Amino acid sequence: MRRQDGRVTMCRDDSNRRRGIRASRVHPASGPSCRVRPADGGFTLLETVMAVTLVAMMAVGLWSVFRISLASWKRGTESIDANQRHRSIVDLMKKQMASIYGVLAPVDPQAGGVIHPLFAGTESSVQFISLNSLRFYENVGLTTVSYDVERDRAGAFNLVQREQQFLGLDPGRESFFDRDIAEPLPVFENLTSFRFEYFDPGAADRPARWVSSWDAKETRQMPAAVSMTMVSQDADGETISRHLVVPIMARPNDPSMNFVNPFDTRPRRFGVVQ
Repeated sequence: MRRQDGRVTMCRDDSNRRRGIRASRVHPASGPSCRVRPADGGFTLLETVMAVTLVAMMAVGLWSVFRISLASWKRGTESIDANQRHRSIVDLMKKQMASIYGVLAPVDPQAGGVIHPLFAGTESSVQFISLNSLRFYENVGLTTVSYDVERDRAGAFNLVQREQQFLGLDPGRESFFDRDIAEPLPVFENLTSFRFEYFDPGAADRPARWVSSWDAKETRQMPAAVSMTMVSQDADGETISRHLVVPIMARPNDPSMNFVNPFDTRPRRFGVVQ
C-alpha cells in the first residue's frame, strides 16, 4: 500500500507480502497490479453544484406556492368583504322599503283631484314615503325616499339614494320629491344592469302580474311588492348579482283623518271633564 497525492494505491505484491506469500510466486511478467482508490476528503464540485441547484429549485417552488396562496387568500377576503357590504346594503334597502307608509296625496278642495297614495316607480327609479331612514341622525319621522340609477362623470352607472324629511306636500305640486334639494348617496356602483319591477295584485278585470312601472294616480293604490334585480362588477372584474323582493304591507292612509284630540284623553271625574 502506498499513499501518493491524497490517493491510496493498493498493489498486489504488497498484499501478498502481508499474506506471507513469496514474491517468486507472482508471475514476473505480470508486474505489480495496483488499484487506485480516492481518499475520503469531501464532495466533488459537481456534487456541490447539483445540491445547490436542487435546493434553489425547492426554494423557488415553495415561494411560488406561498405567493399563489397569498394572492388567493387576498382575493377571497376582498370577495367576502364585497359580498358582506352588498348584503348589508340590501338589508337596509329591504328594511326601508318594507317600512313604506301609504300617505295620501293632498287634494285641493277647489280644483279637485284624485285621491292616491304617494308612490311612483319606473324601471330605473322609485319614490315613496318611509318610516325608516338610512340617515336617521338627520331625518326623524316620515321620510321621502328616492332611488335612482344615474351615470357618473366616468360613464359608469350607479344606484344612488336620496331622502329628506317629509313635512307635508303642496296640493298643486306635480312631484312629491325634489331631487335637486337632497344630496345623493351612492349605494351600488359599476352597475351593468338594474331593474325595478312592481307586483300588481290584480282585480276582477285583470290578472296579477309584474309590471315595469307604477303610477299611483292611475291605480289609486300601492303595489303589493317591489322587485329589484341588479348585476354589478367589483374592482377585479368579478360579477356580483342580487335579486330582492320586498312585500309592501302598507295601505293608503291619511294622517289628518286619524287626528286624536288630546283633551279627550284626560281622566274624568264624576263624569265631568277636568
